[in-house]
Amino acid sequence: MQRMLPLLALLSFASAQAQVSGPSETRVPRAAETDAIIRAVCSGKADLGRLSGCKQTVYEGRLSSEIRSPRTMLLLSSVLSGSFTAPGQKELLATFCTETESCSGETVLLRQMRGQWQPVSLVPGFLPFNCLTYPKRNGTQAAVCMGENAKNEPIGDALKIASWTGGKLKVETVALFPLLQFRDFFGTGSQQCAGRWQYEAFGWNDRDRNADRVPDLTVLASVTTYQPTPELCKMGQGFDAQSSASARRDLTFVWTGETLRPTGTTAATLEKYSRGR
Repeated sequence: MQRMLPLLALLSFASAQAQVSGPSETRVPRAAETDAIIRAVCSGKADLGRLSGCKQTVYEGRLSSEIRSPRTMLLLSSVLSGSFTAPGQKELLATFCTETESCSGETVLLRQMRGQWQPVSLVPGFLPFNCLTYPKRNGTQAAVCMGENAKNEPIGDALKIASWTGGKLKVETVALFPLLQFRDFFGTGSQQCAGRWQYEAFGWNDRDRNADRVPDLTVLASVTTYQPTPELCKMGQGFDAQSSASARRDLTFVWTGETLRPTGTTAATLEKYSRGR
């Protein structure tokens, strides 16, 4: 069973990746790269919260993608390369996940210095699974990602942007896709539950839509309405309700050089559905 842990990590990551199909620059790190990243994270001096003081685990004499600390056990699942904090800087966003289908983990920003990775900081509220890098006006890159919501958000997926200006991190939530059966887990009486609808993103593409030679973003999605059942939206339990209607409701965003700006139709759709209304 011990030998299965690294494989389970990759399967968990693949499951998360499969939720939204389309272009992605996020990848599973190679074995040598995994060792270098974990060595940097576990031996670095930066404050990495529950990752601080971690150690790379060994199974049958081989280093694995798993780390353990006094506060957690996580697996290195994915990396995203880019120049996030300064033009031309070689950096990585490395995401560590729990060994579950849903990742309750941490993302670390690393920077290459003198040929070695050095941890810079945690990236709170950001789990980059399906990601693209977009050019910013200051010569850096922003990470635009579709992944799981942060811990304080409704359970489901989210379209988010992580970017740095003057070394200061900003994580922006562009759109939320809360799961209907979990919508009232943190409260009761949401309009989403009352309307019995669920907005589901199943793909995306990055075709340039305004001829500025920079890819924009279209999220392929549908809205499904369900028949009422007593289990609907009850304390995070699954439901067996049958759908009564489903329609395509794609979302289109234009890259401004700093953020993704929704088109008029998309803004109206987000107002109606994606914010729990």
